[in-house]
Amino acid sequence: MQERTNVTLQPVESQHNARVVWTFGVESPNIRIASANLRKEVKCDYEEKFRARLLLDSLTGALTVSQLETSDSGVYQFQSISSKILSRDFHLTVYTALCVSSVINSSSASVTVECSVQNSRELKLSWYRGTERLKQTSSPSLPTMLTLSLEVDAPEGDDYSCVAENPVERQTTKLLTKDIQLGNAGIVKNNGFVLLLVFICHYFYLKLCSSHFLIASFGITQHVAVAV
Repeated sequence: MQERTNVTLQPVESQHNARVVWTFGVESPNIRIASANLRKEVKCDYEEKFRARLLLDSLTGALTVSQLETSDSGVYQFQSISSKILSRDFHLTVYTALCVSSVINSSSASVTVECSVQNSRELKLSWYRGTERLKQTSSPSLPTMLTLSLEVDAPEGDDYSCVAENPVERQTTKLLTKDIQLGNAGIVKNNGFVLLLVFICHYFYLKLCSSHFLIASFGITQHVAVAV
């Protein structure tokens, strides 16, 4: 799922003439966010962070969360309250965008390529030559940029690629060895971009992403903790 799209949490079972209550929490669903009473009157404005982004179907109990944000990650609990209480938990994880940039710096002896991406949960950044992984890094410090550099002594043979991946997305920046030559004065010669490289101090950025995507995945767990 992409940023600013919607997700619908659909209970498999509900009850007639029952109250419906949805709660949310990062680890434990202890904050009420939506409800419907016996007269099917719906209330979805308990929490400011969800204001105008929740839609509750009073007949089925389904809850739609729109305009997804990373802070929407957590546990959502559905309860249908009548002569008995039916309960179900939904686990929602929202991953940040993978927007990868690469930098090429050159000298007369070697080429250093550097790849960077905004760090996010469970993110790994790797350099490959062909199918062989040469280097990999990750970091728990989420507000930072994740950067990985690689020195190429003689750019020949298989192409190089920088791969950023998390459990739901994989972004690849390809670097063609035929486009890289060792410069005589710290200039990267990449097709027709030599003059441009001179004016920006002998390096340039290859931007892969023009827009940002937010990926969401959710797994459903029964109240008795049986994974579905």
